[in-house]
Amino acid sequence: MSEVISAANPPMGSFDRVANVLVAMSRMDAPRVAQIGAYTGLPASAVYRCLTSLVEAGLVEEGPTRGRYHAGVATVALAERYRHSVLSGDVTSRTLHALAAHTREFAALLVRRGDDIVCIDAADGFRVLRCTFVVGEVVPMVAGASASAILAYLPDDEVEGVLARNSVAGGDAAALRASYAEVRERGFAMSAGEVDEGVWGVAAPVFREGMVIGAVATMAPVIRASRLARAVVPATVLAAKALSEQGLRL
Repeated sequence: MSEVISAANPPMGSFDRVANVLVAMSRMDAPRVAQIGAYTGLPASAVYRCLTSLVEAGLVEEGPTRGRYHAGVATVALAERYRHSVLSGDVTSRTLHALAAHTREFAALLVRRGDDIVCIDAADGFRVLRCTFVVGEVVPMVAGASASAILAYLPDDEVEGVLARNSVAGGDAAALRASYAEVRERGFAMSAGEVDEGVWGVAAPVFREGMVIGAVATMAPVIRASRLARAVVPATVLAAKALSEQGLRL
């Protein structure tokens, strides 16, 4: 899937540059300075300075392959703090594992970050499923049930902005807008093969104070979709409702 450069015009402040470098690294596996520069629009010299600061803080490390950088050990502690403070302890984990146990399929919680969605928690089903949505994965918010379940409840101007920045226009954009109305009417979204070939998904929105903040999704091979839908769809909707009632600070 092609990357969408959402940080093409970074602010000039040093803190903002460092933040943009971290965002870039969250989108790539062990990137080189040139790749980070291409994403952020920063010159190589500025990228090097940012990486030096991040390495000194333990947030970034240079990998075994010289010139490639990856997350540092300090990010593990940050991730755990996020899990405990933002995900309400084990509430999301218990909800997703209960959903996966009930459906016997893969369950995930995804949240919106700008024009992207990020998988922040997941639970495996009883069968192996290979799909894009592993914890920490970031994808553009334009395809799949999870994206539709979020976009359907965003204000029109925000939806238009997301579609435009992801180069979705004309008939494709019109078709998506029509599908969002159907999502709102049903209370959930479904897709097949939009993000990963051969993978079917259903997703329901998660709200906080009336605003959509993410989605709970269940995913399975397309070949099982027809016999799964009747049980999986209501279970996924109920799981999303349960997390909405928790008032998650995502």
